[in-house]
Amino acid sequence: MAKPDPRLQYEQWVSTYAPELYRFAYRLTGKHQVAEDLMQEVFMEAWRSKSNQREAGKERAWLYQILRYRYAHHVRDSKRKLQTTALSEDMDAAERARPALESLAEKESLQNALNLLSPEIRETFLMVFLQGFKCREAAADLHVPLGTVLSRISRARETLRETLEKKGAPQGL
Repeated sequence: MAKPDPRLQYEQWVSTYAPELYRFAYRLTGKHQVAEDLMQEVFMEAWRSKSNQREAGKERAWLYQILRYRYAHHVRDSKRKLQTTALSEDMDAAERARPALESLAEKESLQNALNLLSPEIRETFLMVFLQGFKCREAAADLHVPLGTVLSRISRARETLRETLEKKGAPQGL
């Protein structure tokens, strides 16, 4: 059996998984530029270590693992630096041009509420509710007991609900 072309395989990973990985990265960080930077790092690492991905059908989990690893480095590094950004850097041009201010306000409220969560709780919550992982899968990927995942999700939902209620945002958590 012929070995698949690594370049075609890589291009398939990018076209298939980049949109969902970006959404996850954005929800983790709350900033488009940081999410884009993380995506570049993820796919650079995937290209460099593509020979390590030997199990067909496991690419998605492998790419998410790389993203979580790169995000952990980002959190560690950002704790060492003073975070200063201009307002214009935080606003994406497409978002500024959108006339639907209510939709933007809801997204911003949700992102602000997510930003209040600790990185561990936010990551666990997003793995289950944004990525669609089962709680057991999230526990295995995060190397924590199932009870820890369930506890983190519970705390995340409670914090998000309280925060969004204070802001008058629609419920659904």
